[in-house]
Amino acid sequence: MKARILHCVDDPNMGGVNFALHSLCSSLILTQAFDFDIRQVDFSRWQNMTFDADIVCFHGASSWRKLLSIAWLRLRHPKIIFILQEHHYSEQFVNQQITHPRRFYFMLKLSYRLMNKVVSIAPSQQQWMLANQLLAANKIAQLGQGRDLSLFGKTQAQDADKAANPVPVLAAYGRFHQQKGFDLLLKAMQLVNQACVLKLAGEGEQLPLLQQLASQLDNVELVGKIDDVPSFLAQCDGVIIPSRWEPFGLVFIESMAMSKAIISTDVDGLGDQIRQHQLQNMGKILEAKVSGQDDKQFVNSLADAIERYLSSVHSSSHEPAQVADWRSQQWQDLQQAWKSLFVQLLENKRG
Repeated sequence: MKARILHCVDDPNMGGVNFALHSLCSSLILTQAFDFDIRQVDFSRWQNMTFDADIVCFHGASSWRKLLSIAWLRLRHPKIIFILQEHHYSEQFVNQQITHPRRFYFMLKLSYRLMNKVVSIAPSQQQWMLANQLLAANKIAQLGQGRDLSLFGKTQAQDADKAANPVPVLAAYGRFHQQKGFDLLLKAMQLVNQACVLKLAGEGEQLPLLQQLASQLDNVELVGKIDDVPSFLAQCDGVIIPSRWEPFGLVFIESMAMSKAIISTDVDGLGDQIRQHQLQNMGKILEAKVSGQDDKQFVNSLADAIERYLSSVHSSSHEPAQVADWRSQQWQDLQQAWKSLFVQLLENKRG
């Protein structure tokens, strides 16, 4: 009989998290060995539910309100393995969002203590956990993050689309939330002097603000929610990732898989990816260096990176040979890493 893995999510709007999770739960390597279920549960409300699983993996953001429900479930199910995949918190999140870090870190320590393992999605996130003594090193599984990128890939149609565009087309997409920095991106676009078009896709609470900022720019188009990311990316020359904080950043690997130039802030997991792919010479990547909460510096850094890209946009855009191999290999490696973690935890439980 296959072991049963239950994934608990509490926010259906976390697009990247849910894309990655559904990829994992339908992967051939994992479904051969395990049965998966995904359940939406709001742990901020009292939960007295029963789990029928060997492993429960939590994907929501830890909080004081959720702590009591999960602690009660831990007491009710002492034989079930609990895992938390940390999608939400990172060093820059704390720097920009938390007024009293000591109290916040105490909450995280309590939350992590309820888990058999905490999955880190980037090296910088793991280092941040250890530097702040949130849990012991042997309790962290540094697996990274990813998704099936088989539908993402450079095509001849891309080159035809780009040739038809009189000016470079830049893209940015994701939740319209403060984290993603799209408000700062539109302010940066006001400083860009070279000709280009920005297509900004998504939906969320910042839509009114972004509409107001975009109304002042004749080279920015808000295109709403997109369901077909590869087709959207095929229309553009480069992708901008202006996040204020970002534990990983799936947009980065999606853009890389399509051989797009990437203009990205260097925060958290984005910085890890920039350094990794620059070392492997995987394509054109331009950093926007960000430090602290200085929005003016943030905007100027983004504008400078965009200008540097536009000055070199006509250079070669061929797909590096190693991108095609990486596109499939990263997914194979991630599936195998999750399988190894599940097998190890189940063996330790039996032993």
